[in-house]
Amino acid sequence: MVPWTRQVVSGVELLRSGKYNKGMSFTRDERDRLNLRGLLPPAVFDQSVQVERVIERLRRVTNDVEKHAWLASLYERNERLFYRVVKDHLEELLPILSAPTVWQVCAEFGLMYRRPRGLYISIKDRGSVYRLLKNWPVRDVKAIVLTDGQRVTGLGDLGVQGMGTAVGKSTLFTALGGLDPADVLPICIDVGTDNQALLEDKFYIGLRQKRTGGEEYDDLLDEVVYGLKRRFGPRVLLCFEEFSNKNAKRLLDRYNSNSVAYCDDLQGIAATTLAAIISALPQMGGSLREQRFLFAGAGETGAHTADLLATYISQQHGISLPEARENIYFIDRKGLVTRDRAQREDDLEIHKLPYAHDMEGAASVRESVELIKPTALIGVLLKDEKLFTEDVLRAMAKHSEKPLIMALSRPSALRECTAKEAYEATNGKCIFVGGCKSTPFEYAGREIAPSECSTEYVFPGLGLGLTIAEGTRVRDSLLMEAAEVVANSATPGDIARGAVFPRKRHIPDVSARVAARVAGKAFASGLSALPGKPMDWLRLAKSWMFDPTYRPYTP
Repeated sequence: MVPWTRQVVSGVELLRSGKYNKGMSFTRDERDRLNLRGLLPPAVFDQSVQVERVIERLRRVTNDVEKHAWLASLYERNERLFYRVVKDHLEELLPILSAPTVWQVCAEFGLMYRRPRGLYISIKDRGSVYRLLKNWPVRDVKAIVLTDGQRVTGLGDLGVQGMGTAVGKSTLFTALGGLDPADVLPICIDVGTDNQALLEDKFYIGLRQKRTGGEEYDDLLDEVVYGLKRRFGPRVLLCFEEFSNKNAKRLLDRYNSNSVAYCDDLQGIAATTLAAIISALPQMGGSLREQRFLFAGAGETGAHTADLLATYISQQHGISLPEARENIYFIDRKGLVTRDRAQREDDLEIHKLPYAHDMEGAASVRESVELIKPTALIGVLLKDEKLFTEDVLRAMAKHSEKPLIMALSRPSALRECTAKEAYEATNGKCIFVGGCKSTPFEYAGREIAPSECSTEYVFPGLGLGLTIAEGTRVRDSLLMEAAEVVANSATPGDIARGAVFPRKRHIPDVSARVAARVAGKAFASGLSALPGKPMDWLRLAKSWMFDPTYRPYTP
């Protein structure tokens, strides 16, 4: 038996193994040697023809959720063909494999579940988590995507059905970042759900109990993290996905001092937003320190983004963090965050205090824009409505020659404004970046295709970089390196079309460069366990990236 198929004892089992199956790409010689003759139709297709066949069939499916299910079935049948199809048709398939389709997939996960992919750890497994982890057959896992399904974007608490987001993120670590599929493990932590409709749904596949919290929740997470590091090594990347904002920040703080912990909903969004700002800066004019940033929404995500931005400004201009924060402002549901409010309100969250400036107050976004005259307006879900009204956008254009408008809230029903609305209200002066994909449109005789501020530009390359450098921690310095690479990847053609990032089909190339910079920075700053001297990190990153081309099974 050839090395790759030692675990397969018959031709039928080989064809049923998603990891080893090549379908009709098995050569005639392979069919003879591996006892496949008669188990396949006579024709032999090379992989490129298989890709054409798959995409032709997929395009006949009209429902995106069903397309996702069809692709999931392909993954189960033929892993390498799945990734070849995705690689060759990246821009077409990314919205199917990730946002926004994956959210709806999570909503229907109970009906769609077919075969296990990843691990399920429940509150009932306390005391035996490590034994459960040993059931996973791969020992050399590099990255783990963890979710408890409490805050699936736009849908809220979906309990164990949030596993769909962990599976989707794991897929992108390979499709965009080049990690081998065996290197990434999705895990769902089931502590119950407060979604009563799910608890009453006879097809719900999780625990039928209210969500567990407090000390019992923390003890389970501690046992999971300890077990993962014991099973897969202390340098395994722990990627927290779709936890509530409160838990995400708390867990990141809890584990980032002794684990390679990363939260895409905080650090990934912060790094991608910073990348957009760096990319837009030449058009905005002036230095970063001269810009004025107004965040509409002062939750954990906005604060994390502002903190990374302030750190970057501080390092770029050689000033203190308090000085870097002087031109960063927040408005929450009660109005502009000011020092007066900090003194009067006992319940003002601590993460807002560094941005509570000594100034007069403002009750609305429009009043804040008139008062502060920001050059960048960044929406991170303040209200469930179109927050950036025509009046707000016109005020931005009045006070800035080239205002940066970032409507980052997701899903599309919650976004602060659309790209077209921003262009029309500012007479085409703005630079627009959305949290959701914008449909290209024509304005003043040119096609506008603004960028989506998607963490897909950051986390796959970050994961690869940490892997090749044997990274020991995730620090802001690595996130800023990633942001600079992404920002510098946009071409003049991209900029001319109103974008700040390259087209998504280029993300694998961007990921290789992100990985190289992250690995180099980790090595230089003592965040790498690799011995020896610096190396050609870009060459190493590219050599690590998974190639879905079929392997020959005969000499």
